[in-house]
Amino acid sequence: MEDLSHPEPVRRRCCEGGGRGRGVGVGRGSLLEPTILAALARSEAHGYDLVRIIEEMTDGDLTPDPGGLYRMLRRFEAAGTVISTWEDGDSGPQRRAYKLTDEGRVLLGHWLAHLEERRRVLGVLIDEVRAGLPGGESAETEGGTNDART
Repeated sequence: MEDLSHPEPVRRRCCEGGGRGRGVGVGRGSLLEPTILAALARSEAHGYDLVRIIEEMTDGDLTPDPGGLYRMLRRFEAAGTVISTWEDGDSGPQRRAYKLTDEGRVLLGHWLAHLEERRRVLGVLIDEVRAGLPGGESAETEGGTNDART
């Protein structure tokens, strides 16, 4: 599982540089932003529900740290990428429900283009690494399919 506890700052476009001396798309924490946006594109959700939705979306490969998730949601809200409303809980205190804005959908579109380019680059890198290994494959890639390019 990837640790998503250190989110990158929200930016107007996902592929601009910045954030602790590294570009977006480098490092595991950088996946938090597009993952939250994709989850909210499905439907409005509460913060803790987003953790579950993200785990389901990624077959358990990504489990966001709730603290990092809420920090990112606050940054999104400050940037106008999401809006939140308070809702009465059925059996407890009020909770915030988060919803993606039109600006958030634009940012998600930028992320899609960026992630597709990363997938292309990873496909090239995988092919080069595979070519450098004896027999051309590692034990994990038996069958030789390159999922990074599909």
